[in-house]
Amino acid sequence: MSAGDLIVPLVDEGLGNSSYLIDLGDGRALVIDPERDPAPYLRVAERRGLVLAYSAETHLHADFVSGSRELATHGAQVLAAAAGHTAFEHRGLDDGEEVNLGGLTLRALSTPGHTPEHLSYLLLDGVAPIALFSGGSLLVGAVARTDLIDPGQTEQLARALWRSLHERVLTLPDDLAVYPTHGAGSFCSAPISGERATTIGAEKAANALLTAPDEDAFVKLLLDSLGTYPPYFSRLREVNRLGPSVFGPEQPKLAQLDAQTVRQRLASSTSGRSAPSPKRTFRERSRSSSETSSPPGWAGWSTSSGRSSSSLTATRTAPKWCARPTRSATNVSRVSWPAA
Repeated sequence: MSAGDLIVPLVDEGLGNSSYLIDLGDGRALVIDPERDPAPYLRVAERRGLVLAYSAETHLHADFVSGSRELATHGAQVLAAAAGHTAFEHRGLDDGEEVNLGGLTLRALSTPGHTPEHLSYLLLDGVAPIALFSGGSLLVGAVARTDLIDPGQTEQLARALWRSLHERVLTLPDDLAVYPTHGAGSFCSAPISGERATTIGAEKAANALLTAPDEDAFVKLLLDSLGTYPPYFSRLREVNRLGPSVFGPEQPKLAQLDAQTVRQRLASSTSGRSAPSPKRTFRERSRSSSETSSPPGWAGWSTSSGRSSSSLTATRTAPKWCARPTRSATNVSRVSWPAA
C-alpha cells in the first residue's frame, strides 16, 4: 500500500501550509493539522464517501487557528500532544503511543524543537512505516524555526530540534515519504524550497541544515536564518490550546437585507472617512501604509488587538515566494464564516 493512494494534501499557498486527509480504507478518514474552515475536508470526504473519524494536531500552531475543534462537531476525535495541555475534549498522546486506525496505525513521536510539545506522526501498515507527518520538525530543505515560544528558549529549542531530528526522524528508512505541515511561504519555517513533500533520504542528501557537522553548527545555521514574523504569532498558540469558538454542523443563518438597508449601512460605514486622493501614487500610498508599528518588512500584516479570540482576524500581504497575494491567516468573523 503506497502513501500516494491514501493521502490527499490540501495546500494553502497563501499561508504556506499543508494539511492532509488520509483515507483509512474502511470508510473513515484522518485529518492532520486542519485549518479553521472545515469545508475543504468535508468536501474531500464526501467525494470519497468517507466520514471524518480523527483530527490530529502535530503542535499548537502559532500561524493559524486550528480546525480540529470544528471537525469534532462533525464527529472527528481530536488527537493532540498530552504535553500541550489542550483545554477542550481530545485524546492526549505521549511519545510512542499508538492509535489503532483499523488496519493502519498512527504512532506519536515526540519531536520537540519547533515547539516544546511537538509530535510527529508515523503512519504504519502493520509494522511497515508508510508515511511520516513531520509537522514543523523536518521540512523540505529546511526545519521549522524555534524562536516562536520565547526568546529565552530559542537556543534551547534549537538544540532539542537537533536531537529530535538525529535521534527520532533521520533514523527512519531513507525511502519513507515525509509530509510536513509548514512549507514555502510559511513564517514558521527557515528559508525553504517550493516542494511540499520529500523523503528521509532526500533530506539527508540535500538539506543544508542536516549537513551541519555537529549540534553547535546546526544551532548557528538555524538561528542565523531566522527573520521577522507577525505579532499575532505570540497569541495564537493560546487560542488553539483553549480552542476557538465553534460554529458546528449547522452554519448560522444570515438575515436578508433589502436594497435600501444595504445603502443605509454602506452610507453610515463610510461617513466621516475621506477616500484616498486619486493623485496619490501607489508608491506614496504604500510608503504611508508602511510607516506603522508592523514588523520591518511585513507591513502588510494587520491584527485586531483587544478583540476576543472568536473574532480575531489577521490578513497578510504574502511574501514574494507565495503564489497567492493575500489570505486570511486566522479564523474569520461570525458574519463572514458562512461565506467561507
